Amino acid sequence: MTPNNQHYIRCLEALKDSVLFKNLDTDQLYSILDVATREKWELGTFKNSSEIHSKIHFVVSGRMKVYQINSVTDREHTIFILTSGDIFDILSLLDNETHDVYWEVIDTLEILNIPIGHMRKFIATYLKLNKEILNYIGKRMRNLEDVSSDVCLHNTLTRLSRLLLKHLNAESHKLELINNLPNDEIASLIGTTRAVVNRHIQVLKNCGAISVKRKQIDVKNLEVLISMAEERNIV
Repeated sequence: MTPNNQHYIRCLEALKDSVLFKNLDTDQLYSILDVATREKWELGTFKNSSEIHSKIHFVVSGRMKVYQINSVTDREHTIFILTSGDIFDILSLLDNETHDVYWEVIDTLEILNIPIGHMRKFIATYLKLNKEILNYIGKRMRNLEDVSSDVCLHNTLTRLSRLLLKHLNAESHKLELINNLPNDEIASLIGTTRAVVNRHIQVLKNCGAISVKRKQIDVKNLEVLISMAEERNIV
């Protein structure tokens, strides 16, 4: 990407705002943009590992899901929802192997593609980036640990309550990242079915924890939702 590109300044600002790149010097950000290319993926775009294997992708705007699917039952499990500031595929960056997952765009996605070889060089050269990459991987690992513990240790109503709390803005009490997702996508995040999520949403509505309007979930009583997540008040 060259400085005369109409999207250059906006992409530069996106890097500056991201957890991964915000501590880099401006000249270092310029060097990243020099080797990056911009792409726009429309809603519903589907990718597999072989299609994105040779590059690291930085999300400028939009959302996408990373998921696996049972080819026999067609049942899906969503591993991550990615949004502005995230990168993928981090595992290919580490071991250069293909990754047995799928990617699907939830909202129109704007990304920067960075060749893996260049990304590895940046990580080795820019110590601040090296540190933030390790922190980023650590957070992803903790998230996977939390998900696996939830599936093994908690029932689906508790898992739904915990998911809502995890993505709740503490100040506005509004959901972020998973806001306006359909119930089948919510179900994929907690390892259950749409019918079960529908039933549990009614339970949370009836006890006054949430309200729902046009797929938008609003938290009405935080204390009740917390009690459900902690299994102190299961209905």
